[in-house]
Amino acid sequence: MSKINKILIANRGEIALRIIKTCKEMGIKTITLCPNKELKDNFIETELSDEYCFLEREGSAGYLDQKRLIEIAKKHKADAIHPGYGFLAENWKFAYLCHKNNIIFIGPEYNTLRKFEDKVEAKHIAKKLKIPTLPASNNSIRTKKELIKWAKIIKPPFIIKAQRGGGGMGIRIVENEMNESDLISTTLSVQRQMSSGFSDVDFFLEKYLPNARHIEFQIIGDGENIIHLGERDCTIQRRFQKLVEETPSAFIDEKLRKKIGDCAVKIGEFLKYKGAATVEFLMDDEKNFYFMEVNPRIQVEHTITETVTEIDIIKEQIRIAEGNKLSFKQNDIHSSGWAIELRVNAEDPKKNFIPNPGKIKNYVPCNNEGICIHTFLKNNQEVYPFFDSMIAKIVAHGKNREEAIEKLNKALNEIVIDGVPTTIPFFKSVLNNPVFLSNNYYTNFIEKTNILKDLIYNVPTKEIPDEDIAKIVYETYVQMKNNGIAKKVSKWVMSNRLKMIE
Repeated sequence: MSKINKILIANRGEIALRIIKTCKEMGIKTITLCPNKELKDNFIETELSDEYCFLEREGSAGYLDQKRLIEIAKKHKADAIHPGYGFLAENWKFAYLCHKNNIIFIGPEYNTLRKFEDKVEAKHIAKKLKIPTLPASNNSIRTKKELIKWAKIIKPPFIIKAQRGGGGMGIRIVENEMNESDLISTTLSVQRQMSSGFSDVDFFLEKYLPNARHIEFQIIGDGENIIHLGERDCTIQRRFQKLVEETPSAFIDEKLRKKIGDCAVKIGEFLKYKGAATVEFLMDDEKNFYFMEVNPRIQVEHTITETVTEIDIIKEQIRIAEGNKLSFKQNDIHSSGWAIELRVNAEDPKKNFIPNPGKIKNYVPCNNEGICIHTFLKNNQEVYPFFDSMIAKIVAHGKNREEAIEKLNKALNEIVIDGVPTTIPFFKSVLNNPVFLSNNYYTNFIEKTNILKDLIYNVPTKEIPDEDIAKIVYETYVQMKNNGIAKKVSKWVMSNRLKMIE
């Protein structure tokens, strides 16, 4: 076993604060990061950690600079690196680099990460274990001929999906039959989006479920003992990114919960999994379930699982990384009450959730019983365009679903976040929507209910074409470039040889 005395937190904001909290309780020192001296006042984690270091890189680039992170860890004599959640947490090359430099990577072993990085490989593992999967292409599609062949085999509706993607990027639904030219054009558009966020443009096709529930199971393992901590229902989404999560799910009963939970554990046991992970499933309206993917890291929504189980998942991650065994078994897990989480993003719901960075002029939290707010916000906090738009998580814990919803409604009427548009008006509408309250909704909830028209803004909403989104992204890039934030972006894009379909 290797006792961890100091951890470099290779992330920022809410998750960095969450890791610091557990480390303080465990007597472990922490090192946090900040892009540069000029921005330090906007990174509260530097005030709460034992040490901090400047990345000396603009924007978010430094947080992904693997060599720089290793350099900092060595200089500050960190025993381990915790990547939080994000791309580094799933990057097997970074986990290997830590291993090579005798630094503990708080997460699964790099060989495990390598398997889960590839969504097609993960589906092959599920099939081998006789876990249901949706029809999909057997491998990544490299040519136009293969694309057309698989489109005919799977038939619309299907999804064009990034093979190593994440965060809702690199996904496009094809609902109706297309001619070959339009299909190729659509696929190239998806690949262009992938090239802006990932290191390759490999993709596959997968059957699309128009009416689907997104159910995920939290697993944790020490290599020998693998257990699950119950499910989370993450069905309400925009652009394939989660907005509302709750546990337990009102959609499944105890028999189905055990069946899906056993499948999630089976995947962990097959790989002798070490660490925390989320096994994600889709369910159709007849409650047939299908394996989707594994996220081999801590998730944003881990908080609600901790709320109902009273298990500190971050603590278990650290203990397992030290070489300890799990401190509990499956029979020890008990869930109490109902927890719902709302992701508050600096986005404008009335404009199709476009990110709106800016300065927080006034932040007033609430201190209600059964409500916990996880955030890095304070007055005059700057919300930057080059980071994820999530600025807070509001978690309610009640004895049942109705009580949790009631507590959230009260909290949303008391919390004040002025200066940037947020998703709070959207959540107010969701929590009072009869479809949500009756639990009769699917991942297409926003489109089916047309809920955006009911927001307090009372402004007509329309779908923003990809071309307009691309224009907004480009304008943001120009602003970043003018501010000296994106000096190396163009060089990176040009130097990465991304192979599109031939």
